[in-house]
Amino acid sequence: MKQTIGMFATPQVFAVDAEATVQEALQIMSDRRVSCIIILSHNEPIGILTERDVVFAANWLLGQSDLLIKEVMNKPVMTASEDMTVAQAYQVFCQHKIRHLIVLDARLDMVGVFTQTDLVRSLQEKAFDGINDVSLLMSSRVLHVSPDVQARYALSLMARRSVSCVVVVENDQPVGMFTERDVVGCIARGIDLSAVSVGSVMSPSVVSTSFTSTPHNTVGLMLKKSIRRLLVVDESGDMTGILTQTDLGRVLDRQDPGLISRLLGGTTPLAEAPHGARLQDLPCRTGTGDQDAALGLRRTASRNQSASRPRASARDHDR
Repeated sequence: MKQTIGMFATPQVFAVDAEATVQEALQIMSDRRVSCIIILSHNEPIGILTERDVVFAANWLLGQSDLLIKEVMNKPVMTASEDMTVAQAYQVFCQHKIRHLIVLDARLDMVGVFTQTDLVRSLQEKAFDGINDVSLLMSSRVLHVSPDVQARYALSLMARRSVSCVVVVENDQPVGMFTERDVVGCIARGIDLSAVSVGSVMSPSVVSTSFTSTPHNTVGLMLKKSIRRLLVVDESGDMTGILTQTDLGRVLDRQDPGLISRLLGGTTPLAEAPHGARLQDLPCRTGTGDQDAALGLRRTASRNQSASRPRASARDHDR
């Protein structure tokens, strides 16, 4: 069966006008627990702000309550037809180094957001053929700090290493994580990260999985718990790595392109995706016009879209 991004995309989009302040946008992201917000001008999408953007720009954003969203957004925002296959969307994620696609219907109205979470949800068990456990996909190097470390220092580690979290460890045991979402929440609440410890603003719950767990079971655990990362532990319960949705998505780089194309309904060869590409939020870069046209991509598009005001969503854009 052809799997399209319209089948898996989160059905509602949170958006603000370009004249809104960054503080207003971050408050929406924090309250709604979403990983991105779309910026509109005259009801047209002109940019996007993601959690990863906030981590990189946090030092600039802190203490500037009147800063406008149009001054910090990434542009242009990339949109795609709801009929694009999941395989093609993965190719776009790799080639453009993004984690979000705005989904348009036949009238070019925004109807949802396809994110890294949605990509992972679409993966079938056969996509992990030959990969018996998560130790082959996890990141073995885990950044960790003690609870009394300044939160701003933890943030600087995340920005320098381009990671989505640091693990907070006390007496050799993980007691929490400081994540991109925590950073957004802190800035939205006006917290001075230089004046608080990371232990006071971290997410205190840590979910772990055994390094012998199968990737497909781990996907199920992430979706059940509505989380984007897991600590990986060995047979003694000691931390041995971290597994994120990015790591799970990389399984598509390891498998035969023909198999992945068949599983995800692809029609465009995945071999075109650059070797070793990583899914991460960086400013959108456009490929050749021919490539983007072939994939049904638009850098800005939408008419009279229906998501110009923030609305509650049934599930997170990117948990």
